[in-house]
Amino acid sequence: MGNVGSRGAASGSGGSGGDRRTGVQGVSGSWAGLHRLRASFDRPRTPTEERVLLDLARTLGATAVPLCARALAGAADPERRAWAVALLRALAEAVADRVRAALGEVTAGAAGDDAKLAALGLLAELGDETATARFVDPARVHQQSLLRFATQLDSAADVASAAELLVSRLPGDELVQFVEAFAEASPDGARRLADELCARVELDVATRSELLRIAAPLRLSCPPPAARPLGRPALLAGLRHPDGRTVVAVARRSPPPSGVPTRRRWRFLCVLCDPAGTITTAHYRDDATLASLREDVVTPLEAAGYERFTISAPAARRLVGTAARRTVSGGGALPSAYSLGRDLLGITDGHVVNGKAGEPAALLGRAVDLLAAGDSLRARPLLEHYVAGAPDDAEAVSSLGLCLLAQGELAAALRQLERAARLEPAWPLHHWNVAAAAHRAGELRACARALREFLARADDPVAASIDPGHGRRVSIARRFVADHARLERAADGPGASGPGGGGDAPLTPLA
Repeated sequence: MGNVGSRGAASGSGGSGGDRRTGVQGVSGSWAGLHRLRASFDRPRTPTEERVLLDLARTLGATAVPLCARALAGAADPERRAWAVALLRALAEAVADRVRAALGEVTAGAAGDDAKLAALGLLAELGDETATARFVDPARVHQQSLLRFATQLDSAADVASAAELLVSRLPGDELVQFVEAFAEASPDGARRLADELCARVELDVATRSELLRIAAPLRLSCPPPAARPLGRPALLAGLRHPDGRTVVAVARRSPPPSGVPTRRRWRFLCVLCDPAGTITTAHYRDDATLASLREDVVTPLEAAGYERFTISAPAARRLVGTAARRTVSGGGALPSAYSLGRDLLGITDGHVVNGKAGEPAALLGRAVDLLAAGDSLRARPLLEHYVAGAPDDAEAVSSLGLCLLAQGELAAALRQLERAARLEPAWPLHHWNVAAAAHRAGELRACARALREFLARADDPVAASIDPGHGRRVSIARRFVADHARLERAADGPGASGPGGGGDAPLTPLA
């Protein structure tokens, strides 16, 4: 009867909604519910049963806290301990203060090390990171805590969130020490975490250098798996303001963490780019509904003068990735929301100017940097190596074509650029580059044909945002196509050239 009495006191003191719900249920209902929860520790449960029991715990509120806390403190079996934590987590939604107090008693009492570690972990989830405990075997507990940390890195979003927390809490030297210790407990988890930390441009050069040193052998022993296709996002919107600002908003459904029977979450990223094509701000949410995103984000932007335009996932990735690189190259800082949500667009570390050696994305980034700097000799072997492993990557194939063009291998360059245009026909700049290579090779008919393809896609707002000279290119293409058509009619030959055909003014390719 003691439990019922404490519950009545909590209800009488004006407690939470959980307490009010219990008042409706009554004493007999509380005892029946507590009996069901107690019995659930001693038998297997289906996911449906667990959802029902979690709802029951929320309804019981403070009445169920002592039962679950005792189950956690006395649990020697990991599954029993995990179920106690799940119930206490659900109870915290109704009576968070009571749960925190009960967990504090577990950490201060005679519970085993594993139970205390689980209690500390849940306290941290509930916002109390000051709690401490005395352990019988501190070294084992440290190892166990690292292994538990590894199990929480299920997805790219989890890794990004963990990195965000570590960067905000630890100075550089302690961050390096943590990753070193983590590498011994979980090499694969440490490799993923180190990769994410190396992509954080806010870290100082010395810290990133140390993290790269730790990560290098981990990539050999635990190579990253092949990237899985993201599929179509649930929401993808492009919005453009008359003053040149551009917004990309994307949302995807994220499954719940493994072993946690809860509803699915919608993750959302919104990135605002200024007229110069750099990121000014970003907004990230990890638990939202599509209706709220449209009402709270997209609709207000439209009311502020932004106009919707159709954008594909590759184009959105290119726009935001280019804006991130421009931001970093210009010495700007990337918003933390960008780091937390960039995986929704499939962006890894493309914004890092000096990427991780050996990583495919960094390899391509480094090659593109070299090519932009005019060093095609050093860029070429990197691009050839990358394209050999990713032959359908239109951006990489195009970069290889531009590299060959810079070295004067016109026929080979034209083949690669035409291949890039076939792989990604909707991207107008691929067709411009084909035209530039054909023009340099003296194939004016092919040049005109490629420019017509370019003009057919010239209204792409993403291309206009990325390429400051887009309007000038459109004017050149229109003049060239018109002049070439007149020359063909006058000379009655497809290969005619002359002053009006642009033969004396080569087109400039654009990466």
